[in-house]
Amino acid sequence: MVNYREINAENFPASEWVSSSGVLTTTPLPYCDECEQGWISVEGEPGQARIAKRCPTCHPLRQKLKHLERARLPFVAHKHLLSDYQWDTPEQAERVGAVLDWLHGKTDPIDRPCVMMYGKPGNGKSFMLHVLGKHACFNGKRALFLTHEGYMLDLRASFNRDRRIDFHEMLERVDLLCLDELGGMGGGGHWSAWYKAQVLEMISAMYDRWAAKKLSIVMTSNLVPKQILDDLCERNTAAESRLAQMFGKPVRMIGPDRRASSSGNGWR
Repeated sequence: MVNYREINAENFPASEWVSSSGVLTTTPLPYCDECEQGWISVEGEPGQARIAKRCPTCHPLRQKLKHLERARLPFVAHKHLLSDYQWDTPEQAERVGAVLDWLHGKTDPIDRPCVMMYGKPGNGKSFMLHVLGKHACFNGKRALFLTHEGYMLDLRASFNRDRRIDFHEMLERVDLLCLDELGGMGGGGHWSAWYKAQVLEMISAMYDRWAAKKLSIVMTSNLVPKQILDDLCERNTAAESRLAQMFGKPVRMIGPDRRASSSGNGWR
C-alpha cells in the first residue's frame, strides 16, 4: 500500500511522471483506501447529520500535484533530484540551502530568500531550478518556472491576441519564481530597446512582490552581473538597486559543463 503522507519530491515514483506538451505532470493519483472518491464522512455538531470532508490522507498530495502541474516545469525536471546534485561551491550550497530551508518550513515563513546564480552553460543552474520547483510544490507552495526567452516569445505573441500577458498578474499566487537564463539562452547580447524595456518591467514586478514579502525568486543567467547591469539594463540605477536588494551578492557557478560533450558527434 502506498503511504501518501511520505511521498515527496525526491521519492515520487519515476513511473508516474508524465509529459503534457513538454510540461511535467503526473498520472492521476488513485484514491486511498480510507476515503470514497476523496471524501470521508465525519460526525457533525450534536444533533446534526454527518458531514463530508476532504480525505486527510490523499487529498493533500493531490493538491501538491496540482501545484506541480501549474508550475510548468519542463518534463526533464523529473530526472533532477537534490540527492544527485553536486554543489558547485560552499557559497552556493549555503545560499540555495536557505531557499530549501524556507520551502521546507525550517525558517521564518515571512522572509522570502532570493538567489541569483550565474556562469557558463551546463554547470547545473537549470538543474537546481528544477529541484527547487519540485520541492516547493511538494511542500505545499506554489512555484512557477519560466525561461526568460520563452516568456519573451509568449509576450510578443500575446500582442496579437485580445489580451496581452501581464507579468504582475503571472506572479499573483506564486510563492517561488524560478527564472532561467536571464538575457536569453547562452546570454544573448543583441537585445532590442523593446526587449530591454520588458526586462526592466520584469525586475520591477518581481521587486514589488518580493518587497511585499509574497515572493521568493531564484534566477539564473549566463551573463556576468556587470553585463546584466551595463548592457541588458543599460545602467538603470533603479534596476540595479532592486536587483541588489533582492539578490544580494550573485553566486558565481564555476563548475565544469555537466552536460554530455558535443565534440565528436558531428556538431563540432
